[in-house]
Amino acid sequence: MMDVAITAVLDEHPVGMVWRRSEKVVWINALARRLWDIDARSLSRLCADGSPDEQGEPALDMLRIDGQTYAIGVHRHHADQIVMLVPVGDGTGLFSSINRLQQSALDFEEIFRHSFDGIFVADGAGYTLMVNEGCERNYDLKAADMVGRHVSDFEKAGWIRPVVAAQVARTGQRISTTQHTHAGKTILVTGMPLLDAAGKVRKVVINSRDTTELSQLQDALAQTREKLRQVDEENEVLRLQNLHVPGAILRSEPMKRVADLAARVARVDATVLITGQSGVGKDVIANLIHRRSQRADGPLIKINCGALPHDLLESELFGYEPGAFTGAQRSGKSGLIELADRGTLFLDEIGDMPLDIQVKLLQVLQDRTITKLGGTRTRTISVRVIAATNRDLRAMVEARTFRDDLFYRLNVVPITIAPLSERRDDIAPLVLHFMNEFNERYACRRTMSEQAMALLLGYHWPGNVRELRNVVERLMVTCESDVITAEFLDGVLPNEVLEGEPNSFRQRVERFEQRLVEEAVRKQGNTRDAARLLGLSQSSVVRKLRRRVE
Repeated sequence: MMDVAITAVLDEHPVGMVWRRSEKVVWINALARRLWDIDARSLSRLCADGSPDEQGEPALDMLRIDGQTYAIGVHRHHADQIVMLVPVGDGTGLFSSINRLQQSALDFEEIFRHSFDGIFVADGAGYTLMVNEGCERNYDLKAADMVGRHVSDFEKAGWIRPVVAAQVARTGQRISTTQHTHAGKTILVTGMPLLDAAGKVRKVVINSRDTTELSQLQDALAQTREKLRQVDEENEVLRLQNLHVPGAILRSEPMKRVADLAARVARVDATVLITGQSGVGKDVIANLIHRRSQRADGPLIKINCGALPHDLLESELFGYEPGAFTGAQRSGKSGLIELADRGTLFLDEIGDMPLDIQVKLLQVLQDRTITKLGGTRTRTISVRVIAATNRDLRAMVEARTFRDDLFYRLNVVPITIAPLSERRDDIAPLVLHFMNEFNERYACRRTMSEQAMALLLGYHWPGNVRELRNVVERLMVTCESDVITAEFLDGVLPNEVLEGEPNSFRQRVERFEQRLVEEAVRKQGNTRDAARLLGLSQSSVVRKLRRRVE
């Protein structure tokens, strides 16, 4: 028996104790007696053989009595058996932790099984432990064919070449490579070692992905990008075709390039410098940029720097305060730059701007502020600047007739427009465009004969689009019939264009027309009916016959 002092101490102990020998309870402490009174059945069965059932399973891990959970420990020594009941609180936290661990294990199993990438796990010796569905799909093998086998067997069987698990286990390094399978697939794999506390490889995890699917995705992406590029190009073509900017003819390649650049530049507020011969259409491109910009709803203010007198240019540009100078309006005046606020300022013939005004314009470009003549207050403005000139500004900079700092401020995005002689594909569309304009303005229905159009196409147009427009308008208002023929170009284009060598195009056209007139007169018998047949005036028929006689 136990010493009385010892038993007194053990009775106070918070751990329940039962001492059993030869199927009899020798001693039991106070906590165990109280629990026996509450649940004698569980405790008696526990003390009977340390097993909760008849199958001889290990002693109970846990026992719950009167709302309290106890961890059970059984210690045997020969015929003696000590059963200990260690309280572990109400068990809520313990069971919750167990539930969380169980759920985490289930989640891991689900993630592992359903991962799109193949996951292969081997131990440090190279034997297969786990294989997921993605791995089965990549290698066209069942998990049962792989689990438990050494990775070298896969290479010997010709299933996978090369295997990397053994190399990862041997080197302890991460390895990435491609494998070839018995089904003809190319698999991209990465093997990673898992190390124990001693730095030894305890497991190898290999991720795999069928690169055939990746290649298909890359091909599909490339095709989609190509389709998008084609759509963008088609949209750009349609956009250029539907700009609807007055006078903008975009048939020739040089003008298509200019229009494309102008449309792209229009999206931002960068300063643009348009250069080209007089009359090539610099104002048309400036108008295009404004209409395609985010400032299209704002004003487009055009200033011809060469047309305004020097003494008025500054006041027109910057405005003036009341009483700024003799003759000034009492209320003062806003300048053209101020009127362009939230819009576009088009400075045409910028090369004609005086040097002293260039200084002030430079300040506007740098600070986006203006100060009126006679004033001291500055005002901030939001304006996009487009400049144009037919002069060589670089040469002017070298000659010190144009400020270099202003030139570099203006020349952010240079756009050069080719002369009309270098873009002949635009001549015929421009002629038709101007004819439509003047037919509507003058309420007529003029058309252009092929011979007349051929002569217009052969001219070198030193005055560019402006000259072409003036020629078309002159023909429209002076022509005696609704068909503008080659003869009406007499006195309109230079003689060297209409005359020339005996076998020149003009000469051949005239001979052909004369033969037509003579044949018509022979058939009709008189000039009046011949003119009606040819669509000419009687005077034209008579003139052509007289020229033949002469």
